[in-house]
Amino acid sequence: MLMKKIFALLLAALSVALVACGDENTETRNDWFLTPEASADGTTVELTCLTRFGDGVLEGLDAGFSCAAVSGAESGQFVDYTDVTVDGNRLSARVSGLQPKTLYVFYAYADLPTGRTRSGGASFETGESSGPGPDPDPDPDTDLTKYTGWAELPAIQERPDDYYYAAHYCDGAPGGRNYSVCYSKDMRGAIWVAYPMHESYTKGTAGGQNQDWKFDPVIPTFVQPDLSSSYKAAGDGSFSRGHMLASNDRQSDKATNKQTFYYTNMSPQIQNKFNAGIWATLEQNCHNMICSDTLYMVTGAYFANENTTCLDNANPQNTVIVPTHFYKVLIRSKSGETGKPLWELPADQIECAGYWLEHKEYSGASPSQFIQSVEWIEEQTKQSFFTNIPNAPKEKLDVAFWNKI
Repeated sequence: MLMKKIFALLLAALSVALVACGDENTETRNDWFLTPEASADGTTVELTCLTRFGDGVLEGLDAGFSCAAVSGAESGQFVDYTDVTVDGNRLSARVSGLQPKTLYVFYAYADLPTGRTRSGGASFETGESSGPGPDPDPDPDTDLTKYTGWAELPAIQERPDDYYYAAHYCDGAPGGRNYSVCYSKDMRGAIWVAYPMHESYTKGTAGGQNQDWKFDPVIPTFVQPDLSSSYKAAGDGSFSRGHMLASNDRQSDKATNKQTFYYTNMSPQIQNKFNAGIWATLEQNCHNMICSDTLYMVTGAYFANENTTCLDNANPQNTVIVPTHFYKVLIRSKSGETGKPLWELPADQIECAGYWLEHKEYSGASPSQFIQSVEWIEEQTKQSFFTNIPNAPKEKLDVAFWNKI
């Protein structure tokens, strides 16, 4: 009963705050926004709001959602969430890490030149905390806070004129994150794709024969190649749409699998004796190293030069640079069943390795011939891997440990 009274008071306060913003915004806000909606799953919520803005208008505005908890230490404090997806006139966002079993109020907003305009208020209630998944987050109250973050993520390189970053979340099972991508508009392809590997992602056949190739909805369409069909020849032959995160690595749910067909997850690859040969073998053999503690991986493309090119399917066609090398780097606990996140383990309980392949045709070769230390691959790519694992032994390589690959 007390909770309902608090909620009523806070919702009333929200309404007052909206009115206090000025007559112009108050009178027009419902002309711009319909009532926002929420769907909570544990401590994660999907927020959506239809608007009356014309197509393309929202992309040019600072828009998002603002939420406040009704109870708890931070009750009544609205927090803006700006990591949103715009689909025509629909605004949506996924918000994670909320307080469990807590009532929230929220609204959608857009910052216009004349000031912020808001939707009406709405509410949702979170469920029980989902608890540790295959890779639980560190305790934020420990001195490991500076190492929080996803174990697989490389260091972010600030190249605003070239690189775009996106994180994709599972639309279905197993929930949580799917993969992250660093995408180059200059190369028109991925620099790296980082992701967790666990049986909760790979077991099943939900992907089936999915061929739902699409533009990545998070990264601007105009920087992506049109890969509605395979890459076209540009004097150097044709290339297949090679997955960075393999479709076979996401078989738990059809919706989650579909995200592996985003164009930003593609790279031009020689089909015969590479994509369908040694590269496919490497992808499949990595499954042998999946463990209950979670295997973390980064798949990357390297460009020693820009000499080989191909074309996309746009009209006029866009030039795509073909990588000279592809690589994978992997990290996991040595035992595979510590029940602890990697950032809590000492170096002698962690194993990591990399595989570095020149982009060419191979005959009779095995992925094990191309194993390298993670440090060696860092030196080639100038990337910094597994930065959220402070004790990652990147300079060491135990070939025998990785002999299943």
